[in-house]
Amino acid sequence: MDTKTLVRQFGKNPGLVFLEVIRASPKPIRAQDIKQQVIDAGTKKTDVDRHWTRIQRVIKLHPQINMANNKYEWSAERRSAHSSLGVLAGNLLAKLPPWLAQSLVQNVADALARSGTTDAGWADQEFEKARLVADLAVAVEVLQARGDTIAEVVKLFTEETRRKRLWPLGQPGETVPFDPESHEAEVHAPDPGTVVRVVRSGYVWRGGGEPIVAAKAIVAV
Repeated sequence: MDTKTLVRQFGKNPGLVFLEVIRASPKPIRAQDIKQQVIDAGTKKTDVDRHWTRIQRVIKLHPQINMANNKYEWSAERRSAHSSLGVLAGNLLAKLPPWLAQSLVQNVADALARSGTTDAGWADQEFEKARLVADLAVAVEVLQARGDTIAEVVKLFTEETRRKRLWPLGQPGETVPFDPESHEAEVHAPDPGTVVRVVRSGYVWRGGGEPIVAAKAIVAV
């Protein structure tokens, strides 16, 4: 996030800016250093201190924030759904009548169980992804054993994507308006509509009905 964007975003949503500073840090970062980066970008110190005081208590509850030795660290691994549900429950219980908060939390938990998006469901999904990668790895090994060229390997994958009703999303080198639903920024996500360059194509699944983005295209500003 460039300096101008950071300052503009801070005025709209300071919490997201603090999160971005933590996410972009290559190592665990202290609260003072988080605030200093925002101040150095051009935001008033009084505004930064005021918002940090309000946000500091809750930012550590983010599912991808870890804390150790009074330092904040971004984790690629999210906490479990039930952990996040517990956080929501705790905050609801503090603001709503217990009978209502508990009913709402139980309703969400039941919905997660029915939809298969519990931790066990996610584990099954991760296994399915791993199985697909294994299938591709086996196919490549077979082609390699046969002495096929890289062009033939690419042809195999192209044919396989067509069979799976997958179609390319963007072409490398193409310039397009940034769409967070279809694009993943190589470094920092720009504002929607910003002209970006496609670095790696994504894929859209056209299995029926509305197209679904199966893999976002990687883009750079």
